[in-house]
Amino acid sequence: MVADVWLAQRLFPGFDPGAQFISELGGPAAPTPEIFNLGMMLAGVAGLFAGAGFAHALEKAGGRRQVSAFAGLWVAMTGLGAFFAGVFHWPDPMHRACGVGLAIQFAPLFTAWALWGKPGYRRLAHFSLGWFFGLLLVLALLTGVWNVRTGNDVGFWQRGHAFLGLLWLGIAAWSLERGWRARSVELEPAAA
Repeated sequence: MVADVWLAQRLFPGFDPGAQFISELGGPAAPTPEIFNLGMMLAGVAGLFAGAGFAHALEKAGGRRQVSAFAGLWVAMTGLGAFFAGVFHWPDPMHRACGVGLAIQFAPLFTAWALWGKPGYRRLAHFSLGWFFGLLLVLALLTGVWNVRTGNDVGFWQRGHAFLGLLWLGIAAWSLERGWRARSVELEPAAA
């Protein structure tokens, strides 16, 4: 997704990443909208699979089953939002369906809940809870709370929220994998 936005911006002379919405990279004014739109569809499909994998990873780490499923659902909905962004090109009224991509907001909260009190994942649970509140603050600023956002920086706020959500997902996935590796090393001598 990040590579797609970067490439689409590079191919759009005069695009202002602060004042313009990311979606405009796939709109009628873009010289190559298919780059952005196809890239978003591919990123969206990958996000759907990532949601299923994330739910499985949380459950394997000992996370509460239903709560882990919801954490994965929020990740998958983010993928669905990216897919919708590519299918329904800006300014199509259906393009608003890409708003489901903001669901990444809730993945850290549900991850913290799923892993709360689980040995080996205390730091990830606390980190995820804190990250949720940080994302909530950025979302509030993105939507205009406290009139911090101006018309010339909405694109930066959009990118900031998306980047922070994806960064959290990468850190959480890395932490879960580290936990698996540590547990498998502990189990190897017992199996031998």
